Amino acid sequence: MQSCRIIAGLLGLLLAGAASAGEPTECDRLAGSPTDPNRVGAGIGLYGIEPAEAITACEKALAADPHNPRLLFNLGRAHAARGFVDKQSDQKTQAAQSFKGAADQGYPAAQGEVALFYWHGIGGFQRDAGQAIRLLEKAMVSDTKEAKPQRRNLFADTTFTPDPNEAEIRIVKEAADAGDADALYALSLPFNLGDDGKAELADLLHKAATLGSAPAALDLAKMYFRGEGGLAKNPEESLRLIQQAVAGDDPGTWFLAAIFYERGSFGVPKDEKLAARLFKQASDEGNAFAQYHLGTFYDEGGGGLPQDSREAARLYKLAADQGNDDAVLALARDMAEGRGGYEADKAKAVAYLKHAARWSTQAKDELTKMGG
Repeated sequence: MQSCRIIAGLLGLLLAGAASAGEPTECDRLAGSPTDPNRVGAGIGLYGIEPAEAITACEKALAADPHNPRLLFNLGRAHAARGFVDKQSDQKTQAAQSFKGAADQGYPAAQGEVALFYWHGIGGFQRDAGQAIRLLEKAMVSDTKEAKPQRRNLFADTTFTPDPNEAEIRIVKEAADAGDADALYALSLPFNLGDDGKAELADLLHKAATLGSAPAALDLAKMYFRGEGGLAKNPEESLRLIQQAVAGDDPGTWFLAAIFYERGSFGVPKDEKLAARLFKQASDEGNAFAQYHLGTFYDEGGGGLPQDSREAARLYKLAADQGNDDAVLALARDMAEGRGGYEADKAKAVAYLKHAARWSTQAKDELTKMGG
């Protein structure tokens, strides 16, 4: 069985490699994912996609190359963006069909997306947690950076929901019993909702952190700092766990640890230079919150970084394209005031805010302030 999985993974790599050859198409430029390891070109965050334009470009590219899984994946993203941005509910099914077409050809990024549809039973897919996990295992052979966080998030969504699905909970618990760090961390999450169960929370976090869960190490560090869950206050152990979390592989944890170092929170020494390095580390892996915060450092010359409004604007754009409200506002103000390489153009800022206002409440409010 293991040899079959390896062969399937290698086949997926070959197909993905073939799909990534050549120059970027308009479909790649308008709808490619910036975190897809097989992308051609830089890609764009889901909220930055102009859905109608991207769908047209991808359909045209597929007409010329109908069996290209990368283009099918991009078309799925364009339909997904239309669902998010333009609130068209039928687009979820359209996206699912395109993703499945790419996943059936072994395209790892699409396998991860289809796993989500199976796990939640959406987009016209029958709910099937087992099939979701099988797809993620295939994707992980060649795309660990994308597939592992997807699996971690699905586990967390399952345990945190007030009415969890029995089949999904069973998979998470079986994984936890087998020593899976992400599953153990997911099982800890419901105990954060109240004062009861703090001892159980600490126990699960200990187990998950010992097995390498960076988010668990960070949460446990906070408990030691506060002396919660039957744990004696221990600032030294808190600091050790934060350092352990920083050494892990989770960009979201790097971002949170950067905030701690920026502010000197939870007993860590205030260190803006280390915060900047962690923000960059997480930003380079596509974390939108880190991209925005790193942008503010460049805007202000903080964290030992040179003041560079152009680099700040570039980072704001990356974060805004992923739906970060603060980055949207920062970018609009750069446009209006002529910073970050933009010429002062209030009309351009208003137009940008109108685009973002389709999904961002903060953009709507800023648009009102600008008189747009």
